[in-house]
Amino acid sequence: MYIIIIGCGETGSALAKHLAGEDHEIVVVEEDEERAKALAGSMDALVIHGDGSNTEILKDAGIEKADAVVILTRDDNTNLTICQIVKKFNVKRIVSRVNDPTKQDLYISLEITAAISPIAAIVSYFKNAITQGRGRSIISIEKGKAEILEIRLTNEALDGRKIKDAGLPSEAVIGLISRGGEIVIASPEAILRKGDLLIVVSKTEASKDVITLLKG
Repeated sequence: MYIIIIGCGETGSALAKHLAGEDHEIVVVEEDEERAKALAGSMDALVIHGDGSNTEILKDAGIEKADAVVILTRDDNTNLTICQIVKKFNVKRIVSRVNDPTKQDLYISLEITAAISPIAAIVSYFKNAITQGRGRSIISIEKGKAEILEIRLTNEALDGRKIKDAGLPSEAVIGLISRGGEIVIASPEAILRKGDLLIVVSKTEASKDVITLLKG
């Protein structure tokens, strides 16, 4: 893939090196001149010194043939502007960093591929570490109002029961069942088995009750 990374701090640098190691063609756009020089000597990628919100700079970076663009500046207004510009070039995949989680809706309204908040990701990581062995939060939805959970069913009382009879809170639904390497799309009539790995969509307020029920 031909991938452009705009704004190459520590996260961008690590991502660029990782992707280059997988034989993707990487172009980095970095506004800070000294940073751009340092990056050029430390990675197998074309590094362009310039403003990523400048259309001519983007054209120099090969925006017209890019398969994906990753936007990682530390300013949300800049990121949003770049997203709008990049969309005009019909890039298939546009991924942007969200610095202020309260602005995530602005990114979502642009209908880009993904808007990722490092803060939300870190919160989820620490939450998983704290609750390890109970349930794992895969992703937070709508500013933390809901989440997708990965839970191993260990409650023997639910073994052999249909999902509709499991007693899940009304604010939660089982979406997928992973069993013996097979993936099953869950339905109310699906039978639960001890040891199933369940993917559950739940309102955050109900997550604790869901985990308690399924883990036993």
